[in-house]
Amino acid sequence: MPCIKQLLLLAFTLLFIPGELYSQLTRERVVENLDTELTFMAPRSINLYTVQHLSKGELHYSIMHTFGEVRSGPRNLWGLDQGANVRFSFEYGFSDRYSVVVGRSSMDKVIDAGTRVSILRQKTDDSVPVSISFIPLIGINSSELGFLDEKYTFTDRLHYSFSMPVARKFSDKLSLQVSPIFAHYNRVGNELNLSDPQTNNYFSAALSGRYKFSQMSAVSFQYIPALTDAERISDNLAIGIDIETGGHVFQMFFTTSRALHEPYLISSDNGSFFAREFRFGFNVNRLFRVN
Repeated sequence: MPCIKQLLLLAFTLLFIPGELYSQLTRERVVENLDTELTFMAPRSINLYTVQHLSKGELHYSIMHTFGEVRSGPRNLWGLDQGANVRFSFEYGFSDRYSVVVGRSSMDKVIDAGTRVSILRQKTDDSVPVSISFIPLIGINSSELGFLDEKYTFTDRLHYSFSMPVARKFSDKLSLQVSPIFAHYNRVGNELNLSDPQTNNYFSAALSGRYKFSQMSAVSFQYIPALTDAERISDNLAIGIDIETGGHVFQMFFTTSRALHEPYLISSDNGSFFAREFRFGFNVNRLFRVN
């Protein structure tokens, strides 16, 4: 009899304990509320900064290119022989919400620096429906401008910009972003690659997004309306393909702008996409884990 009682007690224990443990595990999963991941494939989508922040100790290195207009024809290899603009940059994540970037563009030989700060992050349960970042930048024109009657001072060469991208990942395939951008140039003139030699301040609200058509590839686009100088400058339009290969993200696109740096995207000349005044460009993005 004592043996039978012990066996019955053991049987009841085995029946009830797993059920209690399972109910505790399900309660833990219900309360989870995580940040939405991979809103974009890289910290930049074509030319624009995104809300896709680096993690702490991560380094992003990018090389960006645009060439001449495609309509220049086969003799110039549809623009590849003309008008190349190159930008390279480094960005390092000091935390999951704060990073510092430095870069250099061949257009006007601009050297720039800035930060990206994550203000809000979209949550998987939609308690926070969007991600918001703040990106202040400062740049200096390092061109040789000694041919002018009135020489450029150090402060004359400076320009500033502020952008605040707001993005939402609607599904695993679709993400959209709007980016208000403001840029100020301390001094302007015909010697700079700007649309208006008399306008110091520029503003726009850029729209961009991506649609994934496979696990590692997506179609991307950007539209930057000319809100400041619509009579002199056309809207910026670009469309491309993103391809992820491990630590690399390759971006190939057609764009109406030669510019690669955000302040110049809203202040320099654009062609008409439908008049074939667009050019080929590509970006190479590489992510490293530093520590």
